[in-house]
Amino acid sequence: MSLGIKNVKMALVDKNGVVKTGVDGIFGDASDASGVFTADQDTAFGVASVAFANLSGSQTGIYGSDKLVYTASGKGAPTGTVTVNQLPNQIKQAVLGHKADGKGGFTISGKADSNNRVALLVESRESFNDDAPIYVSLYSSVVSEASLTMTSNNASENRSTDALLFTAIERGDAGFGKFYFAESEGFDEKAMNDDVFKAPVTSGTQG
Repeated sequence: MSLGIKNVKMALVDKNGVVKTGVDGIFGDASDASGVFTADQDTAFGVASVAFANLSGSQTGIYGSDKLVYTASGKGAPTGTVTVNQLPNQIKQAVLGHKADGKGGFTISGKADSNNRVALLVESRESFNDDAPIYVSLYSSVVSEASLTMTSNNASENRSTDALLFTAIERGDAGFGKFYFAESEGFDEKAMNDDVFKAPVTSGTQG
């Protein structure tokens, strides 16, 4: 299905999936108007892997008259494990929802912040067509980091990566997210980005 990973985009969003900007956004910067961070080779030394799981729920057979007559399908709880070589500290702490103390420290609370929600968009390519992008999105996720291991250098340099678990939350009737394929008829990259990263409605913007 896919060939490599180009980049991962992420943004802090509110409960309706609207991107937060300025001091409330992922950069924590009053001058920031986009609220979307792109992790790639230039900003984070590249994305090592993204693993999605639980995209569908379990299935249960329904029997009647000594036959399997129906299969009931439960709803999954999609997750995405994103491994980045080196996320900027500000970005990592922002998506984890860790509170800054104003002195360079960020609180380890021992649990994920369920009110700190993050939209995610991953870009790859078709397995045998490097010019045909494919995308996977999660509209709203709670992000956690279960563990962190630091290893001594020896004959080799030993670096740790940033492995973050994105646990998806449904965005109203829109579901958990979408697959997008550039080769699909009618594909519109701007429409995709507008769907995943909903812009705030201002006096000059029609919702």
